[in-house]
Amino acid sequence: MKRTRSWTALALALCLALPLTACSPKETLKNMIVGTVTALGFIEPHSGGSEEADRIMAEAGGDVTFPEGMDPTESRLVTRVEGDTLYVAFNSININRTGNTDYFIAGSDSVTITAYATTESPNENYQSFKVALWELNDDQVKTSYVIDSTVYYTADGTCYSYTLTGLTPGKQYKATISYDSASYYVTGGLKITGLGSEELTAIEGETTA
Repeated sequence: MKRTRSWTALALALCLALPLTACSPKETLKNMIVGTVTALGFIEPHSGGSEEADRIMAEAGGDVTFPEGMDPTESRLVTRVEGDTLYVAFNSININRTGNTDYFIAGSDSVTITAYATTESPNENYQSFKVALWELNDDQVKTSYVIDSTVYYTADGTCYSYTLTGLTPGKQYKATISYDSASYYVTGGLKITGLGSEELTAIEGETTA
């Protein structure tokens, strides 16, 4: 086991030490090293995987219709709760300007998030935005990211939906809307269905647990 770890560590160190210049002799050597340690069973084929392959993608479907009297252009983030649903309109979200809702109470162990947005970015790498959940700790000060709650939504103006499970009924959660481009923005709306109360809680000066 120790020898296996040593070979793996050496191979990875050599890979990291070589520049990533395509078609260069060093790039070829790096590929040979990776291929060798993979063939010997020291690392799994495609270990780590691409970030895109690991993404949770929302599926097309659902609809978002804002309640009467809700002006989606009123500010960068506009929210309204009706019944068990939190409605959110977001404007000009990018890597430097994320959107965070106030905390809502989960009515059960799951919520369904339906969202849509558009972007003017021509870059194929920036054709989706993300929605993730954070849980407020019992001390009402710290917040913790909900593992595996980041869902990608295609930014083509169409509604997409995804149901997140594993929540704790009665706990408070917030949604974070983000977009990885620094030059372009997304604008759109979403709804979160499955709230246990119409009450929202704003926390000032929260910290990450």
